[in-house]
Amino acid sequence: MLKDFKKVLTICASTCLLGTFVNAQETIYDPDKIAEIFYKLNGDPNDSKARVNHKKGFCANATFIADKNFNLSNLNIPLFNQAAIPVQVRYSLGGAIQDDKSKQRGMALKFMGNEDSWTMVMLNTEINFAKNPKEFGQFFEMKIPNLMDQKTIDDLNNNVDSYKNFSAYLDKIGISSLEHTPFYSIHTFWFKEKGKDKTIPARWKFIPKDGISYLSQSELKSASKDFLKEDFIAYTKNKPIEYQMYLEFPNKGDAVDDTTALWTGDHKTLLVGTLKVEKYDGEACNQDVYFPSELPSGVEAPIDPLFDLRTPTYAITFGKRQ
Repeated sequence: MLKDFKKVLTICASTCLLGTFVNAQETIYDPDKIAEIFYKLNGDPNDSKARVNHKKGFCANATFIADKNFNLSNLNIPLFNQAAIPVQVRYSLGGAIQDDKSKQRGMALKFMGNEDSWTMVMLNTEINFAKNPKEFGQFFEMKIPNLMDQKTIDDLNNNVDSYKNFSAYLDKIGISSLEHTPFYSIHTFWFKEKGKDKTIPARWKFIPKDGISYLSQSELKSASKDFLKEDFIAYTKNKPIEYQMYLEFPNKGDAVDDTTALWTGDHKTLLVGTLKVEKYDGEACNQDVYFPSELPSGVEAPIDPLFDLRTPTYAITFGKRQ
């Protein structure tokens, strides 16, 4: 874990100084600024080492089984040559939410292969609420008490397409248990083709084998604020929760540099394999950090403006928790 932290210090050192060279009156939403916003919004005055985003979560053990046909495809990801890959899973809620009867979910994975590794950070929405650092920062600033007046908040919510589109998307989904929750990469990554000096773009998604469905009003009424963990433990006593991982390839005209762009209609997909989440593993992983820049051989980083913001911001907040 500390080794992971040190790996990004150089990135953070260069990125976090951007604000020094700009007009002092202009707000620059660099990693330092984003971390500051998270601490103002979600910081615990009684616990300086507490998480400030995706605060509530729990851990699980899993195994990933690559589909036999994936390695026959034109993509070259040597990690998936391994028959069974141990995976650390962290499920979480968005922001500082503490009640499981909320819509937003996160799933972070650490693939721990014999020769390679991969860290994934996902949400249960296909799109994000912001397409650039400024929109990202202001989205959370609106939630900080007394920071903005109501007119400014209303103007942002009514005029920023990213916020409007995400709100409309959330209105269309319900509240689900983990065995019925899909998870998405949000970003578009680039995958190396075999025998070629070429990469092709794709997003990935983890679709539950039990299908995507939502709790009814009567089920929600009887569910506790901790029902995700309770349900997970009960479910996995009998069998693992299984998700099928697919790569989804863009159609002509689909944005590959915008995390707020929803790809609609039919798309070519490729089954990568099955994640079997087998057992509850306590909450120790809540102290870990998941850097989405930790990619395996054959996978390259997204080109959208938000991705490069994430690892340095995580490094800052993780450092404050030590």
